Amino acid sequence: MVLVTGASGFLGSYVVCALLDRGESVVAMRRSGSDMSEFNDIYQNFSFSKNKNQHAFSWIEGDILDINFLDQAFLGMDYVFHCAAKVSFNRSDLKSLFKINVEGTANVVNACLKAKVKKLVHVSSTAAIGRSNEEKLIDEETPWTDDENNTVYAQSKHDGELEVWRGIQEGLNAVIVNPSIILGYGDWNSGSANLFKKIFNGFKFYTQGENAFVGVNDVAQIMVKLGYSDIQNERFLLISENRTYKSIFDDMAFFMNKKAPKIEIKPSHLFIFKLILPFYRIFYRNSNLTIESLKTSMKKNLYSHQKIKKAIGFEFQPIRSVIEKATEKYL
Repeated sequence: MVLVTGASGFLGSYVVCALLDRGESVVAMRRSGSDMSEFNDIYQNFSFSKNKNQHAFSWIEGDILDINFLDQAFLGMDYVFHCAAKVSFNRSDLKSLFKINVEGTANVVNACLKAKVKKLVHVSSTAAIGRSNEEKLIDEETPWTDDENNTVYAQSKHDGELEVWRGIQEGLNAVIVNPSIILGYGDWNSGSANLFKKIFNGFKFYTQGENAFVGVNDVAQIMVKLGYSDIQNERFLLISENRTYKSIFDDMAFFMNKKAPKIEIKPSHLFIFKLILPFYRIFYRNSNLTIESLKTSMKKNLYSHQKIKKAIGFEFQPIRSVIEKATEKYL
């Protein structure tokens, strides 16, 4: 039996589908009152193979902050895929970020140890990896450094990873995946999928920053492969390509037949955003636009995918292809 936390979310939905496609019996965990529309849409659009056990899954409602619930839910589970997390770059969300991404992960680790699960696959982020100031490729060995420029999300994911490493020291068999910005078909009202909606609605701005991108289905497939492999106690960057934000926006605009962004936001413009952001947030309270996220979008962070390619021989989908397939479904 396999349990997936955060199963109703963007990545969690694809992980559940990938496991079902493999023929596994899945227990999908969601919080009470979760919106199921994204999962249902992804499930209906997922390209299942023939003769696979597509329907042997059940839902349970619970919270990773509920220790007693986790202890009961994890009993009899062979594998746990931990996808539940909070994503925010707003410092006002600091407490909830650390509550969910650190304490929640610690609870999952402890429940896995107690239930003696065979393996935990934990979803971290490239945000939890150290940065290079020399424009060298960042890999799994790049050391983390505490820096005032680290986002609160990055700090929470880094500290959450430390809980998994602590569990490994206590005897847990685990692997950690660090996906970059995940693109694909999902609910375009939230998360990275919202980039598609912004471009569709005529978003006009871009930066000269560069980052790594990966397709959501690739992340799910790799997680499943790692989960059922002999690989243990390792972390893997999941990267398809390093691309400029401008080139990503241009591809989205091309496949949606929209105008690409033409106005560049430069570092010298940040002081203007510091003035207008408080007013912007009055009207867009759920926006992840912050000074920290703007600064991050202006940096060039280049990542290596050599470790995962060598480990399992995986070939990533080109990001342009990921964008094309996603826009077909969005449109």
